Formats: sequence, C-alpha cells, structure tokens
Amino acid sequence: MSVPDYMQCAEDHQTLLVVVQPVGIVSEENFFKIYKRISSVSQISVRDSQRVLCIRYRHHYPPENNEWGDFQTHRKVVGLITITDCFSAKDWPQTFEKFHVQKEIYGSTLYDSRLFVFGLRGEIAEQPRTDVTFYPNYEDCQTVEKRIEDFIESLFIVLESKRLDRATDKSGDKIPLLCVPFEKKDFVGLDTDSRHYKKRCQGRMRKHVGDLCLQAGMLQDSLVHYHMSVELLRSVNDFLWLGAALEGLCSASVIYHYPGGTGGRTGVRRFQGSSLPAEAANRHRPGAQEVLIDPG
Repeated sequence: MSVPDYMQCAEDHQTLLVVVQPVGIVSEENFFKIYKRISSVSQISVRDSQRVLCIRYRHHYPPENNEWGDFQTHRKVVGLITITDCFSAKDWPQTFEKFHVQKEIYGSTLYDSRLFVFGLRGEIAEQPRTDVTFYPNYEDCQTVEKRIEDFIESLFIVLESKRLDRATDKSGDKIPLLCVPFEKKDFVGLDTDSRHYKKRCQGRMRKHVGDLCLQAGMLQDSLVHYHMSVELLRSVNDFLWLGAALEGLCSASVIYHYPGGTGGRTGVRRFQGSSLPAEAANRHRPGAQEVLIDPG
C-alpha cells in the first residue's frame, strides 16, 4: 500500500527523488545541518546542454511507494545519500555494512548512492573512493555541495542511458508490459501476441519514456511521448495508465506555461527545445488552477 503525498505539485513530475537518511546514531542537529546543505543543491545545469536537472530530497520515504516507480518515475527513489558518525577504524566495517543494508531497501530502483562519514581519520579516510566521503567533523566539510553536484551528474548519466534505451524503437523486440503493483496478478495467462496487448505495452512504455524525458529536462520531447501514449492507451481502454499519461501531459504543460512554479517556488527554468512565451512570467500566479494542455 502506497502512502499519498498531498504536498506534491506539477513541478514534482520533473524531479529525481533522492532520499537522505542517517545510518546508525546521528544527532538530529548534525543530521539536519548536513541535510539542509544537501537539499540546497536542488537544480544543476547539465554540461554541454541547456537542460536543467531538478532534484527532490526527502529524509523519509515509504519503501512501498517505490513500487509505483514504473507508473510514475518521479515516485521512484533513484538516489540515496546516507550520513553517519564513525570515530574508530574498528567500527568502519560495521558502518559500511549498515550502508549496504540501507541501499537494499531501495536497491531495485537506485541509480547511485553516497555515504558521508564524519569523525573518522587515518588510513581508511585517506583512501580515494567514489561512493564514500570522509570528513573530520561537521564544521570542516566545505565540499559537501560539490560532492552532491557530482552525485547528481552521475544520476543524470544513468537517467539519460535509460531514456535513450527505452526511447529507441527496437523492431522485433517485445516491449515489456509495465504494471502497477496490484495489476501483476491480473495479466497472468494473457495472449501476449494479440494486437490489444501489444498496444497496451506500447502505450505504457511511451508514457514511461515521457516521464523520463520530463525528468531529463526535455520538455518538448515529453509532450510528444505523452500525446502518443494517450492515443494508444485510449484505443485499448487502459484507463488507469491513460489517466497517468494525461496527468503527465498536464504537468508538462503547467511547467511550460508557469515557469516560476505553481507551488510558490521562485526562479525561471528553461529547458532544451522550449522557447518560453514572453508573457509567461507576467501571467504566472502561484497556485494557478489553469491547465493548458497544448503549449503550442
């Protein structure tokens, strides 16, 4: 059973979800001191492109919500950052093992993960690693933001590879049927060679690729895929996924027409392949209810 998030807004559909959690005993003050710095890196520009990658951080996220990641990719945990205290070399193996246990909770969907260790000095802390960063204390950690930027870039590399892989038309290959958790038992024994089944697979995959494009900062491409998925899913009466495709289409349209955000956020985001109307900023109002499907 998933737990609904009533605080979500249209812009959340374009974000990558990263969970930040403590490992072992970490004081609340120290944890949120680092969490605040981590969550300040919420947008980065992708190198050699005009795309912007947006990150949504959570310090608590129900693992069961992760099962809906194929249905809506912004509900999938793709990054994990853990924070821990470790003051002795003999405690390091146990600390690192706890990090791996934490990863297994979201392991099926994670693109990448990081462990920030505070307090450990000596030979272990001096060994270069990509997944672990050591700091002597919570004051002497000036590179936290830079480490997070590098981490987000690694998430983008995986995201882009998945987008390209699933957006490519592989003629002759069977497209897998994406499902929500409660559907899996309903499709056992279906004729996978029927035209109806193939259209359902195509429609759901198009919707999924639309989600990935939106997360990758490709707004116009996401609109194309959402429109195609709507037509396919409507033709086979796949109403649950049709609703999700329309939600994605509406969200992409809102992001286009209200670049300042609908959740009281500030700042204009520009995306590859999109030229924002000159009057867009003037007509924006926080919490706007208007939804325009076609940004053309």
